[in-house]
Amino acid sequence: MTPELSSSLFAKAKEIGMMSQGYVWILTNGVVNHLWSMRSVVLNSMQGVLGVETEVPITMELTNFRMKWKRQFQQDNPAIIDFDCDVFGLRAYDAAFALALAVEQVGNASFDFQKRNPSFNSTDLDTFKASQYGPKLVRALSNTTFKGLAGEFSLKDGQLQPSTFKIVNVNGNGVSSVAFWTPETGMVKTLNSTNISILSTSEKFDLIPIIWPGGLLSVPKGWEIPTNGKRLKIGVPVKVAFTEFVKVAKNLSTNTTDVTGFSIDVFKAALEVLPYDLPFDFIPFAKPDGTSAGTYNDLVYQVYLEEFDAVVGDINYYSK
Repeated sequence: MTPELSSSLFAKAKEIGMMSQGYVWILTNGVVNHLWSMRSVVLNSMQGVLGVETEVPITMELTNFRMKWKRQFQQDNPAIIDFDCDVFGLRAYDAAFALALAVEQVGNASFDFQKRNPSFNSTDLDTFKASQYGPKLVRALSNTTFKGLAGEFSLKDGQLQPSTFKIVNVNGNGVSSVAFWTPETGMVKTLNSTNISILSTSEKFDLIPIIWPGGLLSVPKGWEIPTNGKRLKIGVPVKVAFTEFVKVAKNLSTNTTDVTGFSIDVFKAALEVLPYDLPFDFIPFAKPDGTSAGTYNDLVYQVYLEEFDAVVGDINYYSK
């Protein structure tokens, strides 16, 4: 979600009373990384929000880079004022630097690109050429480690290692730090000043109090559903491609519909951590013959029409 869209979202949430006591808002780093640059009028509509921000260690290299980057960006975009390079931009820079290091390790090998043999059901991707030194370059990149602008750069099984995160709370006229989290130590109050990877555990459970929506200091109970409450209707897309995210299949032995995939697993995992039961049913967005009933826009629009209470899938949200 972009900062502009999140600003509109919380303005509307405040307008309809969803920033009052009893509500809980938790944001991921895609939005929280930009909180520090948001205007006070925007933060005023986000009072009580809790979020996760990617922690980037402040170094002299980072300070110098940001100064040069802002100067160049301002020259190229004079109409945009006070815009900073966020953690995703820093990671992109580190990724390009890592690739350059990997190319140096491979040496002076020729990177001639050869066209692959197109398959019968070829796509536009088959028109791209591939280098025979690709696997060697991948191995070199996997073994590349260095201290980048965004922190330690290290890949494991092709994935960047988890970052240190800062838990922040929007209250008053700004954003306050509540705690830090790393995969090694979990939640702590402060980071060791001499080594960013070593956390102080002296006050591990003495965290800064969180101010929740409506000025509440105690943790809201959340949505308390009566035992006779209706089951939520969760719409899911019916698709033939990228079924690793969502797959809808008819189980002939039980005459039921099985809904599986990464997006489904994430949804179920989120429900498991709730302190209350949330009954639901997956409803495929399909025609009577089992094929898709429309586009992703059509699927999301069903929430507006109140045909579904929510939708789950590989869905992007854009302002319109």
